[in-house]
Amino acid sequence: MKTVHHEDIDNLAPGDHVAILYRETADFEKVTRAILDQCTRNRWCPLYISRLPQENATIAQKGEADRTEQGVKVISPQNPDFHEKFSSAKNAQAYIRRQVKSAREAGYSAVCIIREAAPIGARRSSQKLVGDMAGLDSLFDEKSLLMICGYRMDQFPPHVLQDVMRTHPRIILDMKLIENLFYIPASDAMRYNLPSIEMQHWLDTLRKLSSTRDTLAETEDRFKDILDNANDLIQSVSPEGKFLYVNRAWRETLEYTADEASALNIFDIIDPSCMDHCQAMFSCVMSGGDAGRVEATFLSKSGKKVYVEGNVNCRIVDGKPQYTRAIFRDVTALKKEERARREREQVLDAVLNLTPNATVVTTPEGIMLYANKPARSLSPMTGREGVHGKPLWALLAPGGEEDIKQSIAMYLEGGTSASGCRVQGCDGKEWHIEWSQAGFGRQTAGYIMAIIRRIE
Repeated sequence: MKTVHHEDIDNLAPGDHVAILYRETADFEKVTRAILDQCTRNRWCPLYISRLPQENATIAQKGEADRTEQGVKVISPQNPDFHEKFSSAKNAQAYIRRQVKSAREAGYSAVCIIREAAPIGARRSSQKLVGDMAGLDSLFDEKSLLMICGYRMDQFPPHVLQDVMRTHPRIILDMKLIENLFYIPASDAMRYNLPSIEMQHWLDTLRKLSSTRDTLAETEDRFKDILDNANDLIQSVSPEGKFLYVNRAWRETLEYTADEASALNIFDIIDPSCMDHCQAMFSCVMSGGDAGRVEATFLSKSGKKVYVEGNVNCRIVDGKPQYTRAIFRDVTALKKEERARREREQVLDAVLNLTPNATVVTTPEGIMLYANKPARSLSPMTGREGVHGKPLWALLAPGGEEDIKQSIAMYLEGGTSASGCRVQGCDGKEWHIEWSQAGFGRQTAGYIMAIIRRIE
């Protein structure tokens, strides 16, 4: 059976003294399973103390062999020596100390006691409740012991549960491990002036809560400031498609206010041309899949297309999607530039393919921007992969790079007085390169046109 990890409960550690507050037996069984799984992973020796252990299905379903294998020892009033071991706090502490010693000798790192508290109507005082555990403080301090005490809330009166809250530093409630703000250290709770100490404790707690709230607010403001000042478009979306957060770049680019964005659905801003793709991607991400690099077309409030690319993932808790996190880069300008480049190439293609000679347009550094069909056929590599962004000498035989660079430099310095050079082609024959100004409009200003002819 696959082990289910519970993030909060998995944060238990030796030295913890925890109360489980639950309403249904099934809730306690669920917590018990999670703790026993953690015992196995961390080499803790589990000791289960209960009035009726057979009522906990997690314990009852473990056969004797399984108990021995996993080291789950069950102690209950049905054991003949139970009352002797737990007839007093002193005897109970001595028994637990022996268990810790034996577990250490057997190679365990700690003993984990799961104690199912028997229903009681009243306790004399918090001092008594704390005093029962006071003798185990050293075991908690040396990280040899975890004690987890279960209290079914409908079986204890409120004043008893109040004592429980006072005396356990941590609480498990609804499968969540919580730091207990109501906890009063044993050294304080055992004093006779408990009410005044408790009042001081509450005042200190209120001060800490106020300070923590201010710190959290400052941290939240700091992270919000970082996100809002990012150049990328950042968004978070619920499983229903509602926007939970959009940063300032997102709002400014798509022309929505924060209030307007909160009323939108993710598919309200998707261009129809990529709607099917985005719906499939959203379903993939919400199911925990990897969408990889995402490309999409958004629509601004005014209907303007915004081309984006980026990454999207989803926070999953207990197998359920919580929200997506997406960071997109606005590539609209790049898309427009690419489209303009293709249009220029189409014009160049129409003009330069009128000549039978191999003709190339390059930057002043010799990087090719366009080559007509005769030029592309000069080299097998450029014929397959294209020429854009490759050096002019990729069309020719190795070794001619310096000659071409020097010839370009001389042409740029002297104009028509140095208008060409001789190089060797891939076919082993000599070719002549003639330089001229590429004057096909403003976009090609400053570029060079190279006409390559084979020398017969």
